Amino acid sequence: MKQKKKFCIIAKINNGSFVKYRSNNLDNFFIFLNKKYNVYYANVFSNTGADERKLIYTYGKHKGLQPAFN
Repeated sequence: MKQKKKFCIIAKINNGSFVKYRSNNLDNFFIFLNKKYNVYYANVFSNTGADERKLIYTYGKHKGLQPAFN
């Protein structure tokens, strides 16, 4: 059985367009995302464990990756 990815990321890339990705490594993912798109912001959700489907990190164009306050 294929193992689930740890994070689900939804990012706004331009006026009205969003992309959705799944990843295990956030550092490498945001390097990839910034090379491919002009990212305004992104929300990172947990995809496994007790916090499944909860917002855990936010990413902003100027502030970078920060923990979300739930």
